[in-house]
Amino acid sequence: MTSKERFLHTLAGTGADRFPFYDLEPAEGTLRRWRRQGLPRGRSVTEFFDLEPHHPVGLVLRSAPFFGDARDLLADPAAFARHYDEHDPDRLPRGFAARCRRINRRGDVLYIEASGGGLLQKLGVRDWDSLVAACYAMADRPGEVEELLERTTDFQCRLLERVLSEVTVDYASLYEPIASNAGPVVSPAMFERFALPGYRRVLELLDRHHVPFRIFCTTGGDLSSLLPPLLEAGVNGLWISNIASTSMSYRNLRRTYGPDIALIGGIDATALTRDEPAIREAVATTVPPLLEQGRYLPCLDDRPRSNVPFPHYRLYRELLAELAAT
Repeated sequence: MTSKERFLHTLAGTGADRFPFYDLEPAEGTLRRWRRQGLPRGRSVTEFFDLEPHHPVGLVLRSAPFFGDARDLLADPAAFARHYDEHDPDRLPRGFAARCRRINRRGDVLYIEASGGGLLQKLGVRDWDSLVAACYAMADRPGEVEELLERTTDFQCRLLERVLSEVTVDYASLYEPIASNAGPVVSPAMFERFALPGYRRVLELLDRHHVPFRIFCTTGGDLSSLLPPLLEAGVNGLWISNIASTSMSYRNLRRTYGPDIALIGGIDATALTRDEPAIREAVATTVPPLLEQGRYLPCLDDRPRSNVPFPHYRLYRELLAELAAT
């Protein structure tokens, strides 16, 4: 099987020769430490462990300057045009269509980022004060907030339509960092009112372009109260990083939603900072039960950090390879 076929069949539960070997790329600081601990120079982690990378289309839907200060979106009607210029050449790499076709021909996994950073990012939140301002706006000026979000969704759909009319992708990622360990920072009712209309439009577009997996991603936090309407709207996969809430553990999600939802990740990355028994326990208690139920791609729930020793990561990859061979 190609990487693409293995990925698609694994998440669809239709039978693969084995599960894909995948992890998020370690940061450069981690690589420098690992080279001192045994990773050969001149070889990437992907090459050394025969991992199967996921390639992004490269589309940037977030407000510009990307990941920068957009707190004026709720205060200045002219701010939208500054932050959401669909003709900005930095939003899409030059020659993206030809590059994506090459990736498809190789049989590699190709994905597109489709959420624009989530509800709070679309409202210009980047610190505590802007979060408070956004919450007051949703309570006191809901019509203005809805209008801003509708314009933002229009912008996203135009760019997604442009890209997906030219390239075929294997999944779309939908990133939504909106929760602490105590739950989302807005009520489920507010999320359904302000965020769900945009999600529905984007998910309908992805379905129209036959994107097979719409993967909802988040980092930490308890999003369990927001999942039912998202799944009803068309999300069919979950990828939760830095799992800290029991309700968001993959075994609990499987019990709640059954095998209809594809899962990526789930292995506690902090176990790799401890010792061999902790690593073996993290793999043994998470991976076999989920593999048995199907539609699961095992990997760490975070990218390997610099406090993970290379021998620990190597042991973890060896354990997964043993499970794949059984």
